[in-house]
Amino acid sequence: MPADLTDGALEFLLARAGLHLSDAQKADLKTVYAGIADMAERVRQPRGPMAELAHVYNFTGDDLAAEEDLA
Repeated sequence: MPADLTDGALEFLLARAGLHLSDAQKADLKTVYAGIADMAERVRQPRGPMAELAHVYNFTGDDLAAEEDLA
């Protein structure tokens, strides 16, 4: 995903999503787009069981070693 967003690309994406934003909202969205694009790239990476710690209890040394093998 590119780090910058042209006005034409923004208009296309908003139309595709069916969103109608004010000029101020569009300007705000453009200022945070690079951070959102970076976050989307991080989210689209394979993750092991250690990424969801809220669902994991009592993990062992073997669990931790398995996570290192995935890296």
